[in-house]
Amino acid sequence: MERTAILPFIARGARCPSRTASPSVRTACQCIEQLIAAIADIAERDDIHQAAARLAEVQDWISREAEQAASDPIFEVLSCAS
Repeated sequence: MERTAILPFIARGARCPSRTASPSVRTACQCIEQLIAAIADIAERDDIHQAAARLAEVQDWISREAEQAASDPIFEVLSCAS
């Protein structure tokens, strides 16, 4: 896909109805927003440092979600079954 073809899609982006003032990613919607914004930063060669910061926030959110999922009893049962 050409760069120009993907930019309108990225620019539209998904917007969450509720956003917190905190800069850290707290919801799945905010995670997706940060991913889209990072892709836009990279695609437009806008600010690679900003893209890296956004991706670090996404990675932190994924790690927190993974820790919470690991402590969920349903995942314990599923991991024993595999």
